[in-house]
Amino acid sequence: MTPALKTPDRVGLPYLKVGIILCPSFTLTPMASFVDALRLAADRQDQSRQVYFAWDFIAAGPLPVRASCGLEMAATGNLDDPATYDCLAVCGGLVRDMEPIHAATFDYLQAADRRGIPIIGLCTGSFVLAQAGLLRHRECALHFDTLGEFVARYQHASPVTNQNYVIDGNIVTCPGSIVAIEVAAFLIAHYSNAGRAQKALNYLLFKPEEPRIALRTKPYEEALGAASRLTVEAVKVMETRIDAPCSIGELAHSLNTSKARLNRAFLADLQSAPAVFWRRIRLLAARELLASRRRSVTEIAYETGFSDTAHFCSSFKKHFSMTPKQFRRIGK
Repeated sequence: MTPALKTPDRVGLPYLKVGIILCPSFTLTPMASFVDALRLAADRQDQSRQVYFAWDFIAAGPLPVRASCGLEMAATGNLDDPATYDCLAVCGGLVRDMEPIHAATFDYLQAADRRGIPIIGLCTGSFVLAQAGLLRHRECALHFDTLGEFVARYQHASPVTNQNYVIDGNIVTCPGSIVAIEVAAFLIAHYSNAGRAQKALNYLLFKPEEPRIALRTKPYEEALGAASRLTVEAVKVMETRIDAPCSIGELAHSLNTSKARLNRAFLADLQSAPAVFWRRIRLLAARELLASRRRSVTEIAYETGFSDTAHFCSSFKKHFSMTPKQFRRIGK
């Protein structure tokens, strides 16, 4: 069962406004993983507007805010009002650099905890939460490298090193690295929907050599056998990027050719424009996913690269002469 985290007191968008607290020498990977998942879920396609989710970066200690790798970041929020945010994420840093964290930061976290809002500890953010007294008699997820130091400092917490993240009441902790993507995806699904979370996962965990969605049947395979090398290579890219299509211009550039030449090749080999053919591949994949009955229509829409459910349903009906729900009902 999904834990019941506090719902924002306000109504409307964004679904969640997150204050990301950056500690001195914060570790860059968990912070970037967490915020980039929010970014991808916050808008349609990849436009990066803070529509469905919003966030600010807050300095936990003195300025400038600097990551352990040396990258400096500008603070966009502050610790003035604990009611500003619906959720806080503490990005921990090198344990040796905890001392410069301002006392006001701990006061702010305690005030937020009294409100009952979700508080996330990323990487050594668990140390900061424990220092603020928020992990007493709570379970928390740690990296095994920091376990000894944590236990020596905070005897009243219950750390574990065998879980990607732990939810204990309103506190969510994770050991860091790209596991922060999973934490963000959990929040996105909890406060929005699973489709938006899947969109972020598809983008961030994408590997070119490992397509996340593989077509079992390819009705165009025979025609592809007699097609030019350019067309074959383009279709391979399309099959690999079912969940993350790009423009045909970008596709042509990645194949070291022009958009016009790619269009001519597809019309000659497959009697279809590249964009139309790519949409067909994505719809074929969607049909297979619908038949599996494991995902909702919204999830399938995002997994096959459509910007929203309405656009997906319209395209599906135009191509297959029935809506996704009708197809699923017939296939019972």
